[in-house]
Amino acid sequence: MIGLSGRGRQTLRLMLIGLWTVICYLVWLPGALLLLPFGRRARQWNELGVRIWSGGLVRAMGIQVEVSGAPPAKPFFLVSNHLSYLDILVLGSRLGPTFISKSELANWPVLGHLARVTGTIFVNRQRKRDALRVIREIDQTVARGGGVVLFPEGTSTRGDRIYPLKSALLEWAAQRGFPVHAASIRYETGLPADPAVQSVCWWGDMAFGPHILRMLTLPRIRATLAFAPAPVVEHQRGALAARLQATLEQIF
Repeated sequence: MIGLSGRGRQTLRLMLIGLWTVICYLVWLPGALLLLPFGRRARQWNELGVRIWSGGLVRAMGIQVEVSGAPPAKPFFLVSNHLSYLDILVLGSRLGPTFISKSELANWPVLGHLARVTGTIFVNRQRKRDALRVIREIDQTVARGGGVVLFPEGTSTRGDRIYPLKSALLEWAAQRGFPVHAASIRYETGLPADPAVQSVCWWGDMAFGPHILRMLTLPRIRATLAFAPAPVVEHQRGALAARLQATLEQIF
């Protein structure tokens, strides 16, 4: 797509995204319905679907993913910095995990439905007691052999640093002494006029529609995904958050 104009790339990528999403959904849905009574197999089918769908979208959008370090084996609990909606595709294409996401995503057109049917764990940040339900869902996912990804910064950022981690949902790992893996994501465009901080990272009051349309005009995006060499274990969530903060800053 390098030889196309920005508008040409945008149009072609929108077509590819829509076509690939429909194909994946139509293939995934019968298997999901058939395996619904079988918890572990249903999870494995969902994870496979997430990996294949995400991987296809990563290629369609011109994202080149460079990975350093070894991804964790399932079951796992992993935290990552959060820069963009693209983070879900980059991590999804490599890990096929269950994501923990803000409850607002559930109401988004198309993306909200896809997130719900593939098992995303939604958290309502306006209700403090909702963390108890989320912790139970993490328990169930890990017990079935799945992997869980949390963005503990609490929001997507401009990517200039690792922002302070919110520790509430780290309570699950702290209570159990469960190893927590860490990964960092960075983006580059190679274009001074369209730096990643404006055209890839999605933060502040940026509107989603104009942002993704602009992003789809870029010739390419380089995503660097770095996994920490060892997980972190702590029995106090404050200490766990502090060590994970330091780990993310080291690999960012």
